[in-house]
Amino acid sequence: MSFDKIKARNTIVPQVYEQLKRAILRGTLPPGTRLVESRVAEDFGVSRTPVRDAISRLLAQGFVKEDGTAKVVADMATELHEIFGIRQVLEGYAARLAAEHATDIEIDEIDAVCHASIAAIDSTSIAERAALNNIFHGAIARASHRHRLIKIIGDFYEYAITEEMLPFYGRSDSETHAEQHLAILKALRARDGDAAQAAMIAHIQAVGATVEEAVRRVRSDESADMPISNPSEHLSAVKQAQEELAARLTPSSL
Repeated sequence: MSFDKIKARNTIVPQVYEQLKRAILRGTLPPGTRLVESRVAEDFGVSRTPVRDAISRLLAQGFVKEDGTAKVVADMATELHEIFGIRQVLEGYAARLAAEHATDIEIDEIDAVCHASIAAIDSTSIAERAALNNIFHGAIARASHRHRLIKIIGDFYEYAITEEMLPFYGRSDSETHAEQHLAILKALRARDGDAAQAAMIAHIQAVGATVEEAVRRVRSDESADMPISNPSEHLSAVKQAQEELAARLTPSSL
């Protein structure tokens, strides 16, 4: 397996993690592939410690599974279906709690992010779109005021649209998901827990179907000629965009 050599030494684990995750999603590391720390470390040009940390993170999030004492790549077609099923339960519950417990200020912040997301539908920046989506869902989770739930939901935000998937995530998908965000916001404004939970579940179902289809197409010949972007640059761009947008849109709590 060939990976980009790690350059920025202060972000070794995130870079190793991102490249391994990308390879798993693309299918270049197929299900059942054994991840041997020493071999992966050699491929990246790093020590075994950051590789061990990255693989542990992938294991915790379902990209990798244990097979006896070995760590092997999971079948993401199966894993993604399960992951989005779990997200429906977690985020649906969070939306219900947010409708019941969010402050007016928190709902105003969710509103601001929601409409910023709509304005960004035509943006070609995957970092901006990903950041706004993360802020929206994160704001609702935080508005539940359940710290354990917030943490668990955060762990599932590694399953997002990446650059490879973006060509298959069209304007119609963005518009549909924006409409679903508005439905969630409307239920929150009405303090209707049932409606908020139902709207969030419907949204996560739709997003899951989009991501599963995008992964399928990324693995097919449809993406064979597409360039592979630098995952560490994508990671930094999303993080920077999220920090900047959060500071601008939701200064009080995000």
